[in-house]
Amino acid sequence: MSLAACLLAYSMVVAVLGPPLLARATRTGAAPRLGMIAWSAAMGSIVLSWALAGALLTADLVRGWGQLDRLLAGCFATLQAAAVGGYGGFLQAVLAVVTATTVLALAVLATRVGAGVRRARVHSRRHAEAAVLAARGAARGPGGSVVVEVAQRSVYCLAGRPSTIVITSGALAALADDQLAAVLDHERAHLAGRHHQLLGLARALARTLPGMRLFTDGAAELARLAEMRADDDAARRHGGDTVVGALLALAAPGLVPAPAPAPALGAAGVGVADRVERLLFPPASARFRHTAILAGLLIGPVVATALVITQSPLCITALS
Repeated sequence: MSLAACLLAYSMVVAVLGPPLLARATRTGAAPRLGMIAWSAAMGSIVLSWALAGALLTADLVRGWGQLDRLLAGCFATLQAAAVGGYGGFLQAVLAVVTATTVLALAVLATRVGAGVRRARVHSRRHAEAAVLAARGAARGPGGSVVVEVAQRSVYCLAGRPSTIVITSGALAALADDQLAAVLDHERAHLAGRHHQLLGLARALARTLPGMRLFTDGAAELARLAEMRADDDAARRHGGDTVVGALLALAAPGLVPAPAPAPALGAAGVGVADRVERLLFPPASARFRHTAILAGLLIGPVVATALVITQSPLCITALS
């Protein structure tokens, strides 16, 4: 139970301090890949801490049944004098209810997140099938893409088996050959990096826990950084100016862009102005900041475990 308390305390610290620190570090998009890893590590470390804490709390409660005074004394060493004796069956029942509620909440969280990810996959597959049917009888687009007859300008990709890149006829007419090639490489970078899976999981967590900024802000930041990451991949092959030209052509002033479906990742769907500015004026490297944040996120559980192993007064082992 002591390690469970330390893990829960760690998750609270990351949940409170993580969003502003991560937002500040990844704002410029200087290292989008590292930024995505940092946000993902923060979100994943909290969920993992909750899961481990629930499992440890259950195990300690079962092991310490009938020894509640020692169990509480181990978790809260500073209150040991008050914790020894006098708790009786009522408090033990309360602790059992709290443990059961924690485990149930984790099970509900896992179920809802899993259902959200599955819905996104089904939606993506159905939309891809609909796009292929809509384009049936017409020639395939460049690079094996699917062209649909829509006047609005949009290019997006859908993960699945097989993955699909959809181009509207409006976008095809507006893009020059080199710009079209850059946009296609941008979408392939999304598919190769499995950005759909990552964003699907992040969005499911944000919908399930809308009151936690780490998940809501994290889902939005991951989407923005994923676009920047794909921009970089396309710029390495075709040049930053070509990518900028493609983005401006797809998001030209006075035009209403065709919105991509929810599971899709569109080339001009997120933060176009910031991405254009970043490509024209590359920010200074932020690798050190990202690495430091990652180290802090990874060291948290290690410190919690060390406190238990060394029998620190902050987190002393509950039962021998």
